[in-house]
Amino acid sequence: MSGQPLDSSMDSMEETRFRKRYQKLAIRLAEKFHFSFNEVEKLLLIYYKMQKSSKDPSQGVDKSQFRDILHCALDMTDDFLMDRIFYTLDKGPSSFMSMESWTSSLSLFLRGTFEEKIDFCFSVYDTLGERILGRESVFHLMKQSVISLGGEEDAEEIAKDMMEVLTKKMDLDRDGKISYNDFKQSVLKQPMLLEALGQCLPSRKDINTFTTTFGYKIIKM
Repeated sequence: MSGQPLDSSMDSMEETRFRKRYQKLAIRLAEKFHFSFNEVEKLLLIYYKMQKSSKDPSQGVDKSQFRDILHCALDMTDDFLMDRIFYTLDKGPSSFMSMESWTSSLSLFLRGTFEEKIDFCFSVYDTLGERILGRESVFHLMKQSVISLGGEEDAEEIAKDMMEVLTKKMDLDRDGKISYNDFKQSVLKQPMLLEALGQCLPSRKDINTFTTTFGYKIIKM
């Protein structure tokens, strides 16, 4: 395990306590996600420091802190989709995120496979949890995107037009709905459709910028 100091703002005693407390967790998470042990340790340190300023530190990092990361570090700005992203990444009624969910989220955003990202984006869009996107769901997502880009004027008509185009393009079995299989096959054929219903993932530029905070080599995406 690395003996290099993790953070200059921590004294040696606090760092020793941190490493001792979370070493086993870091080992387990490094085996489970797309990070090395040293990278997980640095991710857990970021979580640990955020947790100190949480509205309830005993519960962990809260939803508003995670939204700040999405907004400020990963340039995601749609309030509706940020709520959906949080729920998809950390299912359940709690407004707090665990260390494992935090690591899992960054594993997906920074190093996730294309199939992991397809499954994630569909889950974000699937607000009813039925593994099917009906016309009403697609319209709602399109309207949210239009409003966030240019205000409410004519948003409904633009959203209807976009819904028709996307449904026609992605509804492969022509049953009037976009199933998970429809979505996956459409995106595998045309990767640009991955976030056609709204931004769920950071851009390559934001991935690279965030990655530099760990002090490890940037991976080409």
